[in-house]
Amino acid sequence: MYAYLWELRPYFRQVAGQLVLGSLAGIVMNTAIILPALLLGRALDTAQAFVRGDVSAGAVGWAALAFVGGTLLTEGPRIAKRWWLMTANARILAHLRADAWRGVVAWPMARLDSTPAGDIMARILGDVEVLGVGIREFTIETWDTLLFSLSLLITMLVLDAPLTVLAFVPVPVAMLLAKATGRWVATRTTVSRQASAALTTAIQEQLAGIRVLRLFGRTGEAVDRVDTLSEQQANANLALVRLRGGLRPVYTTLMSAGVLLIVWRGGEQVIQGAMTVGTFIAYLELYLRFVNRGFRVPQMLNAIQSGSAAYARLQTLLAPPVTLAHEPPGASFRANHLVGL
Repeated sequence: MYAYLWELRPYFRQVAGQLVLGSLAGIVMNTAIILPALLLGRALDTAQAFVRGDVSAGAVGWAALAFVGGTLLTEGPRIAKRWWLMTANARILAHLRADAWRGVVAWPMARLDSTPAGDIMARILGDVEVLGVGIREFTIETWDTLLFSLSLLITMLVLDAPLTVLAFVPVPVAMLLAKATGRWVATRTTVSRQASAALTTAIQEQLAGIRVLRLFGRTGEAVDRVDTLSEQQANANLALVRLRGGLRPVYTTLMSAGVLLIVWRGGEQVIQGAMTVGTFIAYLELYLRFVNRGFRVPQMLNAIQSGSAAYARLQTLLAPPVTLAHEPPGASFRANHLVGL
């Protein structure tokens, strides 16, 4: 399911500079993501200490400034990460479409004549777009979901390991569910793309032969055929949307089930004095951020698996990628550069 990412290595090398810079920004951002919650908890504890008369007003001000600084430390790299990785992904899709077009143009005339133009259009446009979703999930969500979740998990283990283990009991169930449903998502994606290709082919052929259809009085049958293919595509797309949309609430329910345990056990520790209010708020904020993002882990895996179905349909069209031997220095860092141009 994920082997196609290894086969896309030449396209990753073409934008290696952007991927490296974007990944570094993603690492900084998703490592520092724990700071806002921790510094918020510290600010709350400092404010309580000020109420008790243990610290001065200046300490509260510095704690508030630290919270603002921690937030900015995560938002600055976010901008750089989005720029470098999003433009890198756009270049990868442009290179894939260019290579697919070169591959089709190089076909023998007999093959070109026997292959429906609509099918080629659906693959170069639609399948590349679906493949791009899988590539984007791999290059961006590796940091924004996997590293993000790992940073939060490690921090929660440091704050309270027993409570974290208890709260994360439902998480493996969600991961196993994602693994089990991955094949369903890939299969329905393939069916959806095939239905789109059939509809595009029919429309293209009938537009090209509209005069012949009118001459023989077959326009009604042509419209009926398009109606049938449109309905098949709609049903295929709805089946895919229902599967993806139905999985999300299941993932979210499983991932958020630990909130009740945290409020129960964490509240007891606060009452007993084993945990400060600030630490409890920080821990709860970390867990809620994990829940709000954690459901993306299974969805990320499903999206990457969908990309494999699109790549299988596109692979037969692709010409060998253009080599980098004649590229100018630093070409992989330039967001507006396409290899070979």
